[in-house]
This record gives sequence, C-alpha cells and structure tokens, in this order.
Amino acid sequence: MDPASRAEAVIGAGRGALVVAMFGAGWLGWGLGEAKAFNGVIAPTFGFMALLLFACSIYVIRKGRQLRKRYTAAGDSTRKTILGRFLLVVLMEILALALVSILANRLHRADLATDWCAMIVGLHFLPLAKIFRAPNLLVLGILMMLWCALCWALFRSNAIATSASLGTGILLWGACVSALLRARRIARSLRTVRVVPN
Repeated sequence: MDPASRAEAVIGAGRGALVVAMFGAGWLGWGLGEAKAFNGVIAPTFGFMALLLFACSIYVIRKGRQLRKRYTAAGDSTRKTILGRFLLVVLMEILALALVSILANRLHRADLATDWCAMIVGLHFLPLAKIFRAPNLLVLGILMMLWCALCWALFRSNAIATSASLGTGILLWGACVSALLRARRIARSLRTVRVVPN
C-alpha cells in the first residue's frame, strides 16, 4: 500500500472507530439500562470508557489528516465509489431494520425486535468489510450474528433484549479498539517513509 493510501487508511480507521464507539455506547448503555445495572461504579466507568474511545478516535482522525497533508491524497473518484457503496448498504440496513421491527410488532414480540435489529447490524458489516477492505469488520459481523442467534436460542422475554444489547455493545467497543490499534500500526509504518517533494 502506497503512503497516500496508508494515510487515508488511518483516517478511515479513525472514522470507523468513532462510529462503532458511538453505536457501541448506545447498545451497551441500553443493555445496562435494561438490566438496571447502572450504579455508582458502573455509570462513571461506562461514561469514562465512552469518552476515552471517542477522544482516541478523534485523535486518530486528526493524526490521519496530518499524515494526508504529507502525502498525495487518494483520488476523488475512489472516494465517491466507496461512499456510494457505503450509502447503498446503509439504506438496505435501514429498510431491513424497519421490516424486522414491523414483523416483531405483528408477532407481539418486542423482545425479538432488539435481537433481530442487532443481527441486521451485524449482517451489514459483511459487505462493509469488502467495501473498506477491513477484515476485522467481517469478524465483527459474524460474531454479532452468532451472539444474537445464541441469545435467541437461550434466553426468553426481556433477557433476549438485554443480552443482545450488552453483547452487541461490547463487540462494537471491541471493534473500536481494534480499529484504533490498526490505525496506530499504519501510522507507525509511515514513519519510515521518506517524503519526496513535488
């Protein structure tokens, strides 16, 4: 991978880390709330971890932008192609989330809506792994779908929603840490690259 692509990869990893950190906080917070687990220790720990992951992600994005200034940026056509594919996947995800929510409501099983929605979120990471050339997203998607299937098989009623939310949040935060470490490796690899003046 050339230096310009590596600089873009740092930015992409930082953005990805920020997104999964935010959604992870939402899912994990929802699960902790459903489990009535927030107390004097859990609540500040949760808040601290969320802020730490957000701050690290923003730092990585800024670092990537600094690196991009040192090297020639990737072409706009490549970015537009990636953005178009990403938006198509997100649109399909939103439609699928609406469909499973309607189905769960018709079945009078609101508890299943959470599990099925988390499963759809996991599923949408499979095409994203190919679009962003990030195998860690493939692993994340498979783990999320397996966890949701396990919750569906093992738990009943509110326990399904609680366990699906907690597991999804933890997996998303794990993906955030993985993306941050990946960005760090890429940024370190750029230290050895000499800048050739134009």
